Amino acid sequence: MKRLVFIAVSVLMAAPLSAQKYGATPEDSIECIKNLSIYQEFYKQKAYADAYPAWKEVLHYCPNTSKNTYIRGNVILKQMIAKTQDAEAKKQYITELMQLWDLRIQYYGEPAYCAGQKASDMRTYMPDAIDEAKTLFLTAMEDQKEVRNYAIPFLYLRTVIDAFKASQATKDDILEAYEKGTALLDVYQAAKPEDTKIGEAMAGLDALLEPYATCTELVPLYEKKFADNNANADFLKKATAMLDKRGCTDSDIFFKMTEALHAIEPTPQSAYLMAKMCYAKKDYQVAIDYIKDQVEALEKDNEKVNAYMLLADSYLNTNQYTLGRAACMKVLEIKPEEGRAYLVLGNMYAAGAKACGTESQVSQRAAYWVAVDTYIKAKQVDPSIAETADKLIAAYRAHFPSGDDLFTFGYKEGESYTVDCWFRATTTIRAR
Repeated sequence: MKRLVFIAVSVLMAAPLSAQKYGATPEDSIECIKNLSIYQEFYKQKAYADAYPAWKEVLHYCPNTSKNTYIRGNVILKQMIAKTQDAEAKKQYITELMQLWDLRIQYYGEPAYCAGQKASDMRTYMPDAIDEAKTLFLTAMEDQKEVRNYAIPFLYLRTVIDAFKASQATKDDILEAYEKGTALLDVYQAAKPEDTKIGEAMAGLDALLEPYATCTELVPLYEKKFADNNANADFLKKATAMLDKRGCTDSDIFFKMTEALHAIEPTPQSAYLMAKMCYAKKDYQVAIDYIKDQVEALEKDNEKVNAYMLLADSYLNTNQYTLGRAACMKVLEIKPEEGRAYLVLGNMYAAGAKACGTESQVSQRAAYWVAVDTYIKAKQVDPSIAETADKLIAAYRAHFPSGDDLFTFGYKEGESYTVDCWFRATTTIRAR
């Protein structure tokens, strides 16, 4: 004890300006340093129950000694909560844990980070405090400046869903929570595009929302809201984006909201949505007219890929194969592993095959070789579409020239053949 007193006095004499860090008075400082030494030693040994009393004294006498008082205190209190069997004692430790986050904000700032962590602890130890946890998560998401915890948007959405289950929130609140969470993760993604954990967090949000955002759920909800928001661009953007993401683009309300948005605030995104709407109605040329000059203005690569795919398929359906092929090439420039582009490209080669040959039974069927080559490439780059590719391969192999045709016109299987038409490609001669 005398040695501890001596150390305390030495500290105070050597650095009087920082004395308040160790307590408001010399006596407090002695108690602070004494208990600091005791609790730290027990903490190193993971003897948390032994560390707890001395740690409490440090928090009392010198709460601004170090941020470690709060970081380690969090560990100590959670260990005490886990180990005690006494309900009242457990309740007291939980109360102290919540107060600890408030004290940390008081002495070391970081209110948004601490609000998120406190809300997270509240979900674990105070599951009935739904409303308070929801408010804290929202504070963390609104004020947080630096990327600290990608799980916060997920936990916030889960809390709102819990509130819905307890009749304390609506489905509209769930959608709003999802929108806030994805908006925050988009900001993080823009700051750190290489961080795969952000994508994982986004996928977690999507999975959590799934039961509450089917077309059956969303369409009537937006039908009710549209009449009062048909001139609200912000609402229309969020609503059409949600319906688009959930695959509800064939609903009448999606068409109405898309038209309203494009009339109020035409953008590349709204042009793309208009094109999707027209494509769904099989108005392929109108879809082309909406999006063909807007694709490059879309901000995200995945948006461009989907827009070029829509263009390519629309060109296929209007027999504009050269333009369709160019759209597929654009897709593959952005995303070389996009198997859908190869499928559509193969369909174009097959659809235009007869126009690429003379009267010869071989030359009129040569493009089918290229189509099959393209389907094979599709499943090589994207195994997820292998089943579709195999069906197309089987269908168009039946259109290959027969062995007799090859013999009649002087061709041999296995030799090279160049198709020179609206496209140029070298392939291998095969019989059906």
